[in-house]
Amino acid sequence: MEGGVLILKSMVKFIMVMLLLSAWALRIQAEDLGRDMIVVTVRGATGDEQYEKKLDQVAAAWRKLCQQAEIDLLEVGGEQRGASGKDDREVLRGVLVSEIKAKRGELWLVLIGHGTFDGRESKFNMRGPDFTDAELGQWLSSYKGKLVVVNTASASGSFIKGLSGKNRVVITATKSAHEVFYPRFGKFFVEAIGGLEQADLDHDRQVSLLEAFLYAGHEVRSFYERERRIATEHALLDDNGDQRGVRAESFVGVTAQLSGNEKEGGGSPDGERAHQIYLLQNELEASLAEDLRMRRDELERLVKVLRRKRGKINEGLYYKQLEELLLEMARIYIGEGE
Repeated sequence: MEGGVLILKSMVKFIMVMLLLSAWALRIQAEDLGRDMIVVTVRGATGDEQYEKKLDQVAAAWRKLCQQAEIDLLEVGGEQRGASGKDDREVLRGVLVSEIKAKRGELWLVLIGHGTFDGRESKFNMRGPDFTDAELGQWLSSYKGKLVVVNTASASGSFIKGLSGKNRVVITATKSAHEVFYPRFGKFFVEAIGGLEQADLDHDRQVSLLEAFLYAGHEVRSFYERERRIATEHALLDDNGDQRGVRAESFVGVTAQLSGNEKEGGGSPDGERAHQIYLLQNELEASLAEDLRMRRDELERLVKVLRRKRGKINEGLYYKQLEELLLEMARIYIGEGE
């Protein structure tokens, strides 16, 4: 009986919290708090001329979105190629060294171009010397902030292993280095991350990295089905640091399904971190100070961890812990809105 009362009280408070959040979200006015982040796009070698216009369009789309979001953008390659007298590879390495020293809170690295695999090494093709997946992993090894790497090139799947880690989201256009044909993933991904309505699965007026990944994966599958061709690209997302990544087909809604071994080990599925990161934020998201946003994100992840434990712990304890997490989350929003 006591457990039933506790459950009822918790559910009532849960509903009250959701109503408070909804009401506050409707009246809040976003403040210009700024974002401690930078996007670095790398326009690689064109290769076959038939792809030049397509790759330029993807690079231009990222440029437009960063301007819209008022986010710092550094472009390596493209129209700037060769202007410094240095190889693009060295320019990129210098940019990453500089950004690591600057200790920004968030760094996005977007690779736009072609990749190759010679049976031993996977490379991203630059004008001049290329760089390998291992080299990029080494260049970024000391970066401690929030890192997002989106490699839209062919043969990109192997980049996950060297880049995967805590507080990192790695997205690749292919599932392995063996998928070496031109991928269409990058075009669909940049369309979605700009706030495409069809990609906004949870209808919060912003598109997360995860939602953009899922949308692009769906559009890629649809393309090959319409063309009646065998798919030569299968994108991966890794954000739990296990170096494996997961395909879009593994998700139900925005939740990746855990394998039996992962469930037994208490692991978290890929996608939970990526669903908390946006390029273009809605008013509610933009209004939160970074420290509050980080705590809110942590609370959201703790709620998901708790829900995976349901059935393994006492039901009264489950609802008590859930109530505490949700109420703290509500206090973050209400306190920020005052």
